[in-house]
Amino acid sequence: MNNILNGSIHIERNFLEDKLFNKMSKEISKLKYKAGYQPHDRYFGNRFQAYPVNEAFNWPQYKDIVVQKMEDLIGCKMKKVGLMVRKMIAEELLKSKTNTPYGIVHQDTVNQFAAILFFHQSSSGGTAFFEYGDDKYPDIQIGAYPNRLIIYSAKRNHAPCNDFTFKETYKLNIFFDRGDE
Repeated sequence: MNNILNGSIHIERNFLEDKLFNKMSKEISKLKYKAGYQPHDRYFGNRFQAYPVNEAFNWPQYKDIVVQKMEDLIGCKMKKVGLMVRKMIAEELLKSKTNTPYGIVHQDTVNQFAAILFFHQSSSGGTAFFEYGDDKYPDIQIGAYPNRLIIYSAKRNHAPCNDFTFKETYKLNIFFDRGDE
């Protein structure tokens, strides 16, 4: 966990058991999503001036399972855990000011750690990491892959990678603090 806070990124293939992941994959499109934008803490004239997103919060039937699995993986308790499913719609992204390979470079300031569980496969979609917030090209890019979990410092500059070949994509975002501090 200290390495992650210092900039390392943990990649975990096959994070969930296949049966559970497949069940979640079938249910994810049926969640009730609320249209919004990122970064949500800044003002934009409308959501298409920013990075348009559709979010469903908590996913209660899976939160405890995901948290327990992550705690087993990282070897410590988690606190201040937030879960959110994000649905990206290519048509909205193409209409927006962020219709580029990378979304807005940002940090997540509320928690120590962030994690993403991907539900699609894309070598050009995923998450990109930048040394500085004003960099135009990433130092590292991790492609999306079903059931791949990445964990990184929430304070690390990062941005979503857009793959416009999909009509919709889904990912589970997890934010948390280390519980043993």
